[in-house]
Amino acid sequence: MQDSSIISDNIKLNSEKIGRYGIEVDSFTAEMDQNRKKALELNGKQDRLKSEQKQTTLELNQVLAKLEQDYARAKKTVKLAEPHAMWVAYGIHDKK
Repeated sequence: MQDSSIISDNIKLNSEKIGRYGIEVDSFTAEMDQNRKKALELNGKQDRLKSEQKQTTLELNQVLAKLEQDYARAKKTVKLAEPHAMWVAYGIHDKK
């Protein structure tokens, strides 16, 4: 993105020479500068979203780990409290 700024600035400085080769310097560099600005904005937004996603993933992993622990404990408890024939009612399909 910095390269686009450098080339745009230098095209403006040498507009007479560059313009002879088919570029409408003012509109071309204005559009280029606008696109660079938009790219910087979108890049910043993307970085914020990546950061939020990482935080959300960490939270999700913590919740899933706790859920696995709770499920394992519940499953053991049901196996101790109920006869094998009743395990299916709790969603436990273990053979023994």
